[in-house]
Amino acid sequence: MRTLLAQPRMRLYFLGTTLSTIGGYALWLASGVWVKELTGSTAQAGLCMLSLILGTLLSPAGGYLVDRMRRKPLLLATNAVTGLLVLSLTLVHGPGQVWLIYAVMFVNGLALSVTGSATTALLPAMVEPELLGAANGLTQALTQGQRLITPALGIGLLAAFGGGAVAAVDAASFAAGILCWAFVKVDDPRPVPSSANWRTETTAGFRFLLRTTSLRQLSTALFVGLFVAGMFETLAFAVVTVGLHRAPTWMGVLVTVMGVSGVVGGLLVGALIKPLGAGRLTALGLALCCGGALAFAVPVTPVVLTGALLLGFALPCIIVGSMTAVQLTTPSELLGRVSGADVFLTTAGQALGMATGSALITTVFYRDIALGGAALLALSALYLVTRRAQRVVRPALA
Repeated sequence: MRTLLAQPRMRLYFLGTTLSTIGGYALWLASGVWVKELTGSTAQAGLCMLSLILGTLLSPAGGYLVDRMRRKPLLLATNAVTGLLVLSLTLVHGPGQVWLIYAVMFVNGLALSVTGSATTALLPAMVEPELLGAANGLTQALTQGQRLITPALGIGLLAAFGGGAVAAVDAASFAAGILCWAFVKVDDPRPVPSSANWRTETTAGFRFLLRTTSLRQLSTALFVGLFVAGMFETLAFAVVTVGLHRAPTWMGVLVTVMGVSGVVGGLLVGALIKPLGAGRLTALGLALCCGGALAFAVPVTPVVLTGALLLGFALPCIIVGSMTAVQLTTPSELLGRVSGADVFLTTAGQALGMATGSALITTVFYRDIALGGAALLALSALYLVTRRAQRVVRPALA
């Protein structure tokens, strides 16, 4: 970690990435409450997150752009355009302009897929292979740390000054991130033009994932894991209200516990990935999620809090393990599209899980859903850890 932070460009990288996303998290969390205040409709409020997810599902197209253009200028331009579009939300004053919130959230999802693929592709050109795990881990620690403060930031600004203030802060965070990224020095050559058609180029990431054994196995396990995570978006409220007999606001305690353990996990995964390798680190994360799911089935507060600790720590293990595997295995010219394909599969799995959880929670007792989710997570972890391709520790990580 000290080696990473000793490099000026890496300090700018972490600062720029954090600043450009902190306002976005605040807006995403506040947008649903804002729409609820404007329309009085819970269903319309839920469309904010749906709009964001739909934009993210265009990640294969975003990955194509990342591989067909110079990545740093694309990153800067995407953040600049998104920041300007976010400012249009200052025009929203009533239910008649709610469509603008949905449109901006959709663009945010698309921009997130572009910038995510761009940073995933740029990072291997900025650090040595043996430091990729630590760099991804620190990024995750900062992300989890943001999630501890952005709910209060977004909702607090909305309550005190209205949605326009949240939008202005988000736009300012984009500007600050752009300023930092402008000074990041990275080898970013112009891509070699391709004669293949657009469809072939866009789907190249999926084809690489499918034909690369280790990545295909990781993608399969991650799809299952993110499906269960999606189900737990709904299940967590039942755990708090039905299992623990507490007010829905107690969800904030679980989120805080998960955030703190997520920061710790992000700081430690750089050391864990060296002996385990990327695949087995991901399997460890899935196994910890299984333990968290089992804990959520027990209606005892200390046990549920322990489950939240496990889930929070597991998230950086899963994300860093899978992302580092993609970065180390994929040729640079394909990295944007493979990252985009990976984001599409995981987002689709999570969205499907959210829909399934919402449907099941009305007819199936929450404890049974938690146990079923734990079984799926155990199977996915066992599947990964028993694959020979996941046992190989790359020399760069040894």
